[in-house]
Amino acid sequence: MQVQGRMKQAWMKGAAAALAVAVLGYLVWGRSGGLPGLTALTGQGAGQGGWGMIRPDAASAALPAEPASQALTAEQVRARLFQQGSFKGTEPPGGWCVGAGRLTPCAELRKRFEYYFLGLGEVSVQDLRTLVEDEARRAHGEAQAVAIMAVWDRYWQLRSHAWRSVFVQSDPGTWRPAFEEQRLVRRQILGEDWARAFYADDEVRFKQLMAQVESGQPPAIDPGEPVPQMAPGKDPAAVHAERVARYGQAAADRLARADAEWADWERRLAAARNEWERLKASPQLSELQRKQDMDSHIQAHFQPDEQARVRALLHL
Repeated sequence: MQVQGRMKQAWMKGAAAALAVAVLGYLVWGRSGGLPGLTALTGQGAGQGGWGMIRPDAASAALPAEPASQALTAEQVRARLFQQGSFKGTEPPGGWCVGAGRLTPCAELRKRFEYYFLGLGEVSVQDLRTLVEDEARRAHGEAQAVAIMAVWDRYWQLRSHAWRSVFVQSDPGTWRPAFEEQRLVRRQILGEDWARAFYADDEVRFKQLMAQVESGQPPAIDPGEPVPQMAPGKDPAAVHAERVARYGQAAADRLARADAEWADWERRLAAARNEWERLKASPQLSELQRKQDMDSHIQAHFQPDEQARVRALLHL
């Protein structure tokens, strides 16, 4: 459920960006495998500036502990993500930052790392590491793969760091401490060269934002601010009114349709999960019959470009 919650937040945030480009120009609305829910980059992802870079809870918080499972080979991870899962039909962005036979700090490696992190929830972080190491070795050989994975390990350590400073958007007094802590920790973990390569642009943009606010000018609307969402106990009319105030009527109407689309997805996914549990508990069926019946259910209730993602989420 935590993974689903993060997916919905990413979907709604992405929807607002796509619908109000003039206001939320930084954010990309990513869709993979027909499922709403994967942004091009998370809050710690490359390319986000301003608010996103100092909101530690956006993406750098550690994911929930993963249950113990048998480690997968690189080929198994590749098949699970690129053939059966949400990476199907996609290619990694960014690059390896290897030139003239040596690894050199550049922002492209962060983009590539963030792409692979989108697979968390389908495979473990250790499985992702196995895959990335294999991809790096194939591209540039053993020595450069070792160097790349040393950066990967430090970047994951930074991504899962427990931040001390609390960032409150409505309280500018919290901004600089949060910014300075992140700036310091990035350099402690990544080293000066890699920290600058990964975060220099973000840090410049945020310094500009702080200067703007300190000068008395109102800040721009936060592209990383959570989109007002429907939830049990919330007044739908109030949520819609807040969306209208932030993004305009047309965007608010489209977000309402996005709510309906997401609710329909969750309903169908829950029904599929219940059906799979029912089939697994039917002793009269063979394993082959269970899978055939489940395939029929998925084909009847999901579009072709949704089916791979459903199978991955149900571990079929």
